Amino acid sequence: MKKLLVLLLLSSSVLSGQTLNEMHARSIKAYKRDDFKLFLEWTKRLDSIRPSHPSYTYNLAAAYALNQQPERAIAMLKKSILMDGSTAYEQDKDFVSLHNLAGFQQLAQYKTTVQQPVSTSAKVVSLSEKDLHPEGLCYLAKKKKWLAGSVRKGKIVVFDLKSGECIDWLDTDLPVFSIKADEDEKYLWAATAAVPEMEGFDLKWDGRGEVLKIEIKSKTIVARFKAPGKHVFGDLIVARDGAVYVSDSENPVVYKIEGDAMIPWFRLNDRIYSFQGLTFNADQSKIYLADYLSGIVEIPVAAPKAFRFLSMPDGTVEKGIDGLVWFDQSLIAIHNGVKPIRVIRYKMDGAGNLVGYETIDNNRPEFAEPTLGTVAKDAFYFFGNCPWPAYDIRHQLDLSKLQAPELYSFRLRK
Repeated sequence: MKKLLVLLLLSSSVLSGQTLNEMHARSIKAYKRDDFKLFLEWTKRLDSIRPSHPSYTYNLAAAYALNQQPERAIAMLKKSILMDGSTAYEQDKDFVSLHNLAGFQQLAQYKTTVQQPVSTSAKVVSLSEKDLHPEGLCYLAKKKKWLAGSVRKGKIVVFDLKSGECIDWLDTDLPVFSIKADEDEKYLWAATAAVPEMEGFDLKWDGRGEVLKIEIKSKTIVARFKAPGKHVFGDLIVARDGAVYVSDSENPVVYKIEGDAMIPWFRLNDRIYSFQGLTFNADQSKIYLADYLSGIVEIPVAAPKAFRFLSMPDGTVEKGIDGLVWFDQSLIAIHNGVKPIRVIRYKMDGAGNLVGYETIDNNRPEFAEPTLGTVAKDAFYFFGNCPWPAYDIRHQLDLSKLQAPELYSFRLRK
């Protein structure tokens, strides 16, 4: 099994007295002893705690095959291919028992389909500041201004949509991950967090996160919101009533800012999570939260404990959603935690279920790692080449791998 010996990056996470790597090691020992029943028990347990992990999903497919459960094995292989289109299962001896099955033989064509390039978004402009590393993006419709937040430089810039020229708008000290304005465009809110990729990073800043309230007219930070402990505030949304909801990628918590207080509003603790993008539905009665590992969570604003995970349409996978935006009874999701990277528009029915999807972009060589996006003028805008892959092991930006930030868009109404 090619992926059996791949260890998990989250090796320090402790669940039920055992780290995931310890559990993973037990599954490997069972496999090597040909104790395939025990191997299946361990891989199922690992998959339940850390869903959509490429190695665990692949190993679970093998465990099912070795325990004469071909339909489940093929289903897990299909999911594995969706997460990583280069999955090399073809010569793996653990799947020999499946070779004559039609479902297994169809996987080859499925793998080709998953890797098929799709190019719908069009390039709008390249920004003038090559090493900006923008992520957060906001359009101030009343002022007709485009703003971008810089992860590397800890600032917000205003840029021209035609020329790409960038002008510093506000220094924020910390990397900016998300920026959103209130409905009146009186205040801009910024989710920030110290990360090693920022210029001048110091270990004493590790885990420092702040949400900034910025008066747009004066370009002045009028309030800073913090929470105890380490945080990576990755995205936020601003309600019509002024409340702000903030996702934390370091902890499975969504915070709510109302008045002068920032308090935990929604929390999940039963397994490993990594919260990312947030968006409201049309009437703001629900919040949709992207979890990088488990998919999309629907949270009723009036009753957050009544949340549910949405079932993904066949042909899609929960893993790797970063940016998430609502538009006209659909959710636009940027999947950058899969191979190939893809942008998908999920269609919803009146009950809020995902009932179909459209692939907007897939396997585009000009993309590096798109992250967040925004809707403006009935179009979805996002930076297609955020340079996360251009940082080396020391978190230094390799300028030889760097391209100028490229803004892309696609029309949402045809």
